[in-house]
Amino acid sequence: MKLSDLATSIKSANAGATQITMDIAFADPAAYRRAVESGSLTPALVAGLYKVAEAEVEIYAYDPARTIKITVPRAVLSGGVEERDFDGVQQYIPLLDIEIAG
Repeated sequence: MKLSDLATSIKSANAGATQITMDIAFADPAAYRRAVESGSLTPALVAGLYKVAEAEVEIYAYDPARTIKITVPRAVLSGGVEERDFDGVQQYIPLLDIEIAG
C-alpha cells in the first residue's frame, strides 16, 4: 500500500533556510503503526528520493500525535537565486508513492 493511501496528511515546509521538513500524519492508529513498524521509511530510501547523503536524513516517529517527521537538507538555499519553492511546500511529493509493507 502506498504511503499516500495510509496517511491522512503529508505536507512539507521550510525548516530554516537550509532544510526541508515533511510531516506525515495518520488518523488511524493501525495505519500509523504499520508505517512506523514496516521499516519501509528508511534514511536510505529518503536519501535516494531527495538526492542527499543518507547521514543527512532524520526520521522521527512521534507516537502521541501519530506523526512521522522527516528532515532533509535543501538542494539550494531558501530564497536563493536558484530557488523554485521558497516555502518548501511542494517538496513532499516524492513521498506519496512509497510502498509501505505489511
